[in-house]
Amino acid sequence: MASATVAVLAGLALLSSCRPSPPEFDLIVRGGLVLDGTGTPAMRADVGVQGDRITALGDLSDRTTTESLDADGQVVAPGFIDTQGQSGRMLLEDGAGASHIRQGITSEVIGEASTPALWVPGSADQSLLTRLGERFDWSGFNGFLERLASRGITVNVGSLAPLNQLRVDVIGPAQREARPEELEEMRRRLDTAMRQGAFGLSSALIYPPGSYASTDEIVVLAKTAAIHGGRYVTHIRGEGDRVETALDEAITIAEQAQIPVVIYHLKIATRTRWKTMPAIVARLERARARGLDVSATAYPYPVAGTSLDASLPDWVHDGGDAAMLRRLADPAMRARIRRDIERGHDGWENFLRAAGFDGVTIADVKAGGDTSVIGLTLAEIARRRGRSDWDTFFDLLIEHDGAVAALYALMHEDDVREVLRQPWVTIGSDSSAQPAEGPLAVGRPHPRGFGSFPRVLGRYVRDEGLVPLPAMVRRLTMGAAEQFGIRERGQVRPGWYADLVVFDPATIRDTATFDRPRQYPVGVTAVVVNGVVTVKDGALTGRRAGRALLGPGVVPTRDPS
Repeated sequence: MASATVAVLAGLALLSSCRPSPPEFDLIVRGGLVLDGTGTPAMRADVGVQGDRITALGDLSDRTTTESLDADGQVVAPGFIDTQGQSGRMLLEDGAGASHIRQGITSEVIGEASTPALWVPGSADQSLLTRLGERFDWSGFNGFLERLASRGITVNVGSLAPLNQLRVDVIGPAQREARPEELEEMRRRLDTAMRQGAFGLSSALIYPPGSYASTDEIVVLAKTAAIHGGRYVTHIRGEGDRVETALDEAITIAEQAQIPVVIYHLKIATRTRWKTMPAIVARLERARARGLDVSATAYPYPVAGTSLDASLPDWVHDGGDAAMLRRLADPAMRARIRRDIERGHDGWENFLRAAGFDGVTIADVKAGGDTSVIGLTLAEIARRRGRSDWDTFFDLLIEHDGAVAALYALMHEDDVREVLRQPWVTIGSDSSAQPAEGPLAVGRPHPRGFGSFPRVLGRYVRDEGLVPLPAMVRRLTMGAAEQFGIRERGQVRPGWYADLVVFDPATIRDTATFDRPRQYPVGVTAVVVNGVVTVKDGALTGRRAGRALLGPGVVPTRDPS
């Protein structure tokens, strides 16, 4: 009996020894030229991933893995970080995030003027939630980000807390200064948002009601964000004739609040000031030389995109959309608006005068609106309708309740290039992640939503040699993470999150144009998000591993050691 037992045990041991060992890695990206995000030259190496982390970097040719990606002859970089995403609402509706993830974007920071993360009862977009069959039942700032991730998204998402939204919720659309008790309430709400994961305070100071805020009001709020290690990120009050004073305000806030300041989409947005960007850069360099942490984002196009009603003077927006529409329908008010736009006045960004009727193209209109105007300039629409340029401008806003998106030809390529040269400038798409086809592919959006990052790497880095590839990859990754305080992302580094992009430096380029913007780029072959292969052979895999990104006010739950 004993001998039989010994034989059985020996047989079991033999079977056990014959079983294959489990793979050492969940994923190995093999044979690529690794640009690790630090700006150092590329090195040939394999990247090993276990779970959501990078765990090895080097020669892993004899190591086993569950899944592998062949990156021979291609660059392997950290996933790109979009420092001005606009995907909060769209990702609730469509978590695929196709136009962003296929650029190599693995993380984005939203919240320039609004964010669903800051919704409160009464301010949530109820029509969107009803259409999605969703209820506004998440709790707090971080609750939205976690809800978004739980629905299944391809990219990681963090958010800022917008001044514009705080003002709407506390003060409303009135054109006046905040009362002391209102400012304290905004400060309290911002403090809560920072504790729950906001990356800082944002402002869009060309758009009401943010444009109604004083510098002193912003300083008070920025100090609150600074207490939690946050940033102040701003669409400054003017990017045309008043750009210097607008930048000086941002620099003053950096100094008085002792907070890092990021300028959204640094640009010269008026034809009368074209090719003056070197002086603007010098102004910011002087602030940086004084020890102030001032940097910027950019998108690589000479055309801006925003709403058509942004062309109206601030006073027209006082009281909200209903009041604005009443003014637009009043002939006397129309005459006053026209005079203000033609002559200009202090305190407002005059887009229409800067671009002209032939430089403003309609990109989208509200659902059920006149889609025949999409892709046409205001001047072209006026000719087709047999109306004056001014009447056409006013009529379009009235017909669509102010909900008209437009593209403005405002910038010069030389100024765009000067911005892209600066080592303290990161890239923000200023766009939501969108599909190229299907029922959600409506309107004619700015091509930056589909092509910003490949355009930088293809046109400006490879073709024009504007910036060396390792240096630009650093700005798209580690530089962006440092700019916003994003932890453990932005480098190909053992122990850090496995967000990776594989691209061919010889072929990467954007294909989206202003005539045909919904076209994906080429040359991005694979994207990995939190260790999950999300794009393979240039196509979506259907896997969604995006997570909530939480700001510095939230204590990490994982010991980084």
